[in-house]
Amino acid sequence: MNENITILSGTVTTELVLSTARLAEFVVVDASGAEFVVRAWSDVVTDDVRIGATVTVEGAQGWVIPGRSWRREPSRTIVQAYAVSAHALALAA
Repeated sequence: MNENITILSGTVTTELVLSTARLAEFVVVDASGAEFVVRAWSDVVTDDVRIGATVTVEGAQGWVIPGRSWRREPSRTIVQAYAVSAHALALAA
């Protein structure tokens, strides 16, 4: 059993960045305030993933990117995602 597999839910806080290798990267903050850098193949990420969207990410946790304290940046855990789903917003009439 791989203990690095994780499922997290949170809010997207940065713009989606696409690399030339077809990787998408964005930051998700969960309910406890922990920040995760999510990396996934671009075909796994839908157009619904944008700033303010609530997403559920399934993947493997990796290294921690240390924050720069002089810029008040938190440390972020990298998650190599194999599934990313955005929750639909319910609109009131």
